[in-house]
Order: sequence, then structure tokens, then C-alpha cells
Amino acid sequence: MPKVSKIGFYDIVVIGAGPAGSSAAQAAVQRGANVLMIDRRQRIGLPVQCAEFVPQWISRYAPFSPRCVLQTIETMITHLPDGTSYEMKSPGYMLDRSLLDKELVALAVLSGAKISIETKAVDLSTEGLVVEQGSKKVKIQAKVFIGADGVHSFTARCVGHPSLKTIVALQYEVVLPKPQNHVDVFFHKDYEGGYAWFFPKGKTANVGIGVIPSKTSVLPNLLSDFLNFLRESKKVPRVEIVSKTGGSIPCAPYQKTLFKNTLLVGDAAGQAHPITGAGILNAVMAGEIAGRISAEAIEKGDLQYLENYEIECQEAFGRSLSYGSLKREFLEENWSKVGSDFEGLIRKTWVGFKEYYQDRGEVNTQG
Repeated sequence: MPKVSKIGFYDIVVIGAGPAGSSAAQAAVQRGANVLMIDRRQRIGLPVQCAEFVPQWISRYAPFSPRCVLQTIETMITHLPDGTSYEMKSPGYMLDRSLLDKELVALAVLSGAKISIETKAVDLSTEGLVVEQGSKKVKIQAKVFIGADGVHSFTARCVGHPSLKTIVALQYEVVLPKPQNHVDVFFHKDYEGGYAWFFPKGKTANVGIGVIPSKTSVLPNLLSDFLNFLRESKKVPRVEIVSKTGGSIPCAPYQKTLFKNTLLVGDAAGQAHPITGAGILNAVMAGEIAGRISAEAIEKGDLQYLENYEIECQEAFGRSLSYGSLKREFLEENWSKVGSDFEGLIRKTWVGFKEYYQDRGEVNTQG
């Protein structure tokens, strides 16, 4: 068994260097904290496990260069099984997610944070964080730990959380012969608990399907059939796949995201939208709040001040996530009911329809 050596002491250690982690690190160092980011991967930003579509107002929270934007999006078209389709304004960007992640990490480092890649967290306790770097084990001590390590979060397990409720997705990137400035979302009874998407990004498009975990085994067949449908409908005259990816997407947030001196942010906290699966904007916002509040708590010498993290997250997006969770429960309960109005169910549970918002006033704000 390798000996554990000490690597040093930091004000804050951020576990995971995605958008949530790098946003936390940057916010913390800007307030004078000594911050280390660690990430288990060899290359920041890869593999990409993301549909890469974000709302336009993310640029208010995440300072990324125009190089990260593959194209702008104006509208979203929602397609129902009965052949009807509905268009809504949905201004956003299709991003190069790997470049975005690298840029956000670079900004945090240029602000004063340190980054250590190929560093895997293996134990977290009051004694500190033990990490593996190749064949050696190292203990890192800090006043605050921020878990930004994704949907299968090591940090969340360490604080005793059960696994997050998720949707499982499979996505192919295909060659796109002609450009389009809208994204498409498709609903079908077979895509249980989820939907299919067609997101253009210049010369290629992200094409994927998300479903409840019990349907994981049929995902490849569903996506193959969906690609055939796209070809038959002339969306893509011929299907040429240039990359494949997949993964889990959180669809119900943790109620508790603070444990003494440890915070959970982004997908590690289940902060993606329970219906759409969109998570980058909330991750960046939560990361900024976590980093700022942690640095302020350290400056004040009062870790109870960390409670403001949950309060601010609740104010920023807690109501939206709580409402989305209720809609997801309703969606999954009624998806397979015999004789149910499937189109009506989607109208009540998809953000593109006004029916989604009709019950919003009745929902309390406890997230």
C-alpha cells in the first residue's frame, strides 16, 4: 500500500475542473483565497458529455471568448408524435464545450488558482483529502472543499448522499450538409422520460436521445431509428457519424448541498434542470456563489457563513429546479398510462409550452 505524503495546505480545494469548479476557483481567488483545483482527467474538457446548447445569457456569468461559440441559435422547434410542431424563441449558443472548459480553467489559473490534472480524489475526511497521482497517494488539507465532480460525484458519496436520480443519454455528432439557426426537440412514447434532440453547430450537429435508466439497453436502437427518421425526412440526406458520446444527466437536485466545510456544486449537486437536462448555466452560477461565499467565510473566520451558499442558490434557481422536479414526477408517473393523452402530457411538462407554467404559483420555493 503506497505511503500517503502531504502536499500542503490551501484555503479551498475544488474537486473537479468543469464549469462549476473553475467558476468556483476563479471567484474564490479573486477574493484573496489560496485555491487548488484537481481533476482526474488527462485533458480538461474531454471527453465531452454534453449537448452543448446554452441560453444566451450565460455570457453574463461565464467570460468565454467568441472562439467557444460554434453558432448562434434563434428558436427551438418542438415536435410531437401526432406530427404537430411548435416554435418558440430560444436565443442561445452552440458551444465547443471542450474549449469552454479549458478557457474557464485558464481564467481561474490566470486569476491565481492552481490546477493539478491526473489527480484522483480517493478519500475525504476531517483529516483532509487523499488523492492518487499515478502510483503515489497524497494528502491535501484545506479549510473548505468544493465538490464539482459531476453526476457520479465522489464528494457526494463522501458526505453520505445516495446516487442522484438521472436520465441516461446517448449522442452522435453527424455531418450537417446545410446550416440551420434553430434547435429541434422530438418527443415519442419510446423515449421514456426524455426526448430526442437535433442541435446544429455549423458543419456538424449533435443528435441524441435521453431516457430513464431502465431503458438504457434500447438507447442504441432508438438512436439508430431516430437517425433513419432524420434521413427519411431529409433533415440529413445521409448519416455520417464523426463522434459518439453518452452519459448520465441529473434530473432531481439534492435538497442539501452543504456539509460542514464541504459544498456540492453543478451536476454533483444535481443542479441541472430536471426536465431539459440543461446544466451549464446553473453550474457556472452555483460555482461563482460557492467560490465567493467560501472565500468570504474564510476571510471572516466563520465557516457557518457557508450557509449563505444554499440561500443564494435557492434565490438564483431553486424555485425553477423544485418546479421542474414536480413536473418530472408527473411526467414519469403518467408516461405509460393506458389511454392517456400523451401530447397533452408533454404540453404540461415541457418548457416550450405555456401549459408547463400554469401551476407555478402553487409551488412553494423550498428547493
